[in-house]
Amino acid sequence: MAELSASEYARRHDISTRRAQAAAAAGLLDARWVGGRWLIDDAVPHRRQPGRPLSHRSADALVARLTGDPDWAVGLSPSERGRTLARVDELRQGTTPSDRLALWLRTAHPTAQGFEAPAADLPDLRLDTRLTPGGSSDERSGMSDGGRLEAHVSAADLDAVVHEYLLVPSRRPNAALRVHDGAAPRPLPLGTLIADLATSAGPRERAAADRLILEGSR
Repeated sequence: MAELSASEYARRHDISTRRAQAAAAAGLLDARWVGGRWLIDDAVPHRRQPGRPLSHRSADALVARLTGDPDWAVGLSPSERGRTLARVDELRQGTTPSDRLALWLRTAHPTAQGFEAPAADLPDLRLDTRLTPGGSSDERSGMSDGGRLEAHVSAADLDAVVHEYLLVPSRRPNAALRVHDGAAPRPLPLGTLIADLATSAGPRERAAADRLILEGSR
């Protein structure tokens, strides 16, 4: 095995050390976390598939564990509990755990639907009790959402919210809604907030997810 540190691998392949670390954490490289650093096997090519996405059941268990829900393991088999704990440990040992989490949750976490809302209606939309703030709109993210609302809404309420606030589907939205079968708890569970941030395309959101994940290991 030709193992290199992340910085050595980065120099050899003319990429940044952070990019090499992120690829290792995401499972795109054959790597081990040893003594607080990544050791990358340079003899193994990049993996086309960095790992299968989690089932909804496994994803729910992982999110509940990240939340700190005392009942996260109820109904799980011993092997399911063990796999969930191992995944949490893997996340908290990584340098950019949001990369790995996003891969695991890419089919289980609701995708944000983008809408354009009249700017004058955004304050009222934020206060609507049918919506639960998430992502950068949740103060625990430590971010300012810059006049762009991120929230969760139940499928039963979506059409009414769209109609009442004249929301129009948009590729440059100022309102991003994640739709659930039922209403999301208010405030949003911490693990769900982390999932929002990790599955975002924005680097600031992913950095916020990394911070919240790593804070849980302290």
